Amino acid sequence: MTLYIGARLSSSSSQSVSVAPRASSPGFVVMETNFRVLAYTDSQLQISILSLFCQLQYRFPNMVVGTITRESIHQALINGITAEQILSFLRLHAHPQMLANNPIIPPTVTDQIRLWEIERNRLQFEEGVLYSEFLSASDFDKVKRYAEDLGVLSWSNPGRRLMVVTQYGHEEVRRFWRRQKNN
Repeated sequence: MTLYIGARLSSSSSQSVSVAPRASSPGFVVMETNFRVLAYTDSQLQISILSLFCQLQYRFPNMVVGTITRESIHQALINGITAEQILSFLRLHAHPQMLANNPIIPPTVTDQIRLWEIERNRLQFEEGVLYSEFLSASDFDKVKRYAEDLGVLSWSNPGRRLMVVTQYGHEEVRRFWRRQKNN
C-alpha cells in the first residue's frame, strides 16, 4: 500500500506525487521541524530502531508516526546511543524528498537533540567523602591546602568549613589530618 498526495499544479492539470518509497528504497524517514518523524516502512527492524529514540504514536500498515521528545532522547542516551548516532541514522535513512533540503535534517531538530545530550552530560558524578565540623578555620585551611596539593579536592566551602575529597584521596587526607591533630 502506497500513500499518495494529490497536488494540483494548475486548474487544467493535476498530478499525483508519491511520498512513500518502495520497501527496497534506502530512504524512508521524513523529519519535520516540529520533531514529528514519519517513517514509511513496514520493517520491524527499522521500527524497532526508531523506537529507541522516538516516542511512537501511530502505526499504519506501511507507515509509523512518532515524535522525538526530551524524554525519548534521554532514554536513548541512557541506553548508550549518542546524539550524533541518532542524527546520523536520520540523515542516512532520509526520504528522497528530504535529501533535497540543505541541511537534510532541520537545524532546530539537530540543535535540540545535541542540547539534550549536553544537558545530560553537563554533570559528572564522582564518589567522594565530605569533611565537616572543623573546629577552626586554620584546621580547615591546612586540610584543604593538603587536599589541593594532592589534587584530590573536589569541592570546598570555606565559609561553612566543608569540603569534599575524592574517594581515592580520602585515606591520605585522613592520615594527614590525624597527624595534624596529634601534633
